Amino acid sequence: MKNLKHLLFKNQLYLSIITAACLIVGGLFMGSYNNRVVPTSNNPVAIYSLEPHNPLKFMAHWDSLNYITIANSGYSSTDLANFFPLYPLLIHVLSYLTGSPLYAGVIISWLCLIGIIYFYMQIIGLLFKDDLNGRFKAAILLLLFPTAIFFLAVYTESLFAMLALGSIYFTLKKSYWLAGLLAAFMSATHITGLFVLALIGLIMIEDKVKLSRIILTLLTGSLGIIAYMFYLGEKFAQPFSFITAQKSHGWLASHYTNLLPSADLISLIFIILIIISAIYWWNKRRSLSIYGLLFLLIPIVGQQFGGFNRYVLMAFPIPLMLYGYSRHRPNLYIICVIGTSILWTYFLLQYSGGYIGG
Repeated sequence: MKNLKHLLFKNQLYLSIITAACLIVGGLFMGSYNNRVVPTSNNPVAIYSLEPHNPLKFMAHWDSLNYITIANSGYSSTDLANFFPLYPLLIHVLSYLTGSPLYAGVIISWLCLIGIIYFYMQIIGLLFKDDLNGRFKAAILLLLFPTAIFFLAVYTESLFAMLALGSIYFTLKKSYWLAGLLAAFMSATHITGLFVLALIGLIMIEDKVKLSRIILTLLTGSLGIIAYMFYLGEKFAQPFSFITAQKSHGWLASHYTNLLPSADLISLIFIILIIISAIYWWNKRRSLSIYGLLFLLIPIVGQQFGGFNRYVLMAFPIPLMLYGYSRHRPNLYIICVIGTSILWTYFLLQYSGGYIGG
């Protein structure tokens, strides 16, 4: 047992693979068992029905349907333009090998989960100077973040998080060309990639990098969304339809009087945690503080909280802050892990049953 522990905590990549595998197996077991004993949703908008006999169909509900539709048929209208193209494009390509867009989607998500763990532990090492044991404890708080269950599903979150964390890691390491390259793919994956680009710029400013280098890195990182806008302009003559399409999914179409009534308890908890993490990081890494606060713009601009809990998953200064507070307080760390585990399980069971999608 001692030799096994030594092996695990000696190689970060190996530890990332084992951790991802355990999380995937645990998530699949709980989701599958839950759907055998608890009635699932009968909402046709929520449930994936293209592969009714696929044993993993419970990992492809809600927005997964849109990503698979795009992977199969492309962008048939601007209503789908808010779903960025890199993830469905990869599903489309991999489907030729798997014969199933669902299998292709989860394979991409699960492989990217390994990269998430790896890059996040690297970032922890840079920010906290911890050994691999400490980095692993920190990673647990990210992996058990309540909405981190979407790292396992046919959602873009896993691909986006891996590319975002990778670009942030290389920015902290001052490998700006690698940061820009990963950011270019990242900005073609999710609209909140704009927040990550802002963070990359802020980190470079903190590190007193030359303005020309900052501009070049950010321009490189923007190539993904620029290419997507060019595609939308050519196909629909609407390069900004990824913004206007939000109205088809409830965003930008509400009224501010409906903002607070649309918030649930978990959304309010996340807002409080964003504010606390911003205070925590203000005198340590102001870039992380500002980056976290950017997520408050999502419900303010969108005029609703739908999907906010999932978007906050990439507000990673929150789990970083929780680790910072608890790293030398074992009892507090255990409380944080238990609390996040309970909420993670709740989201997993609700998603696998087709009741929530973000």
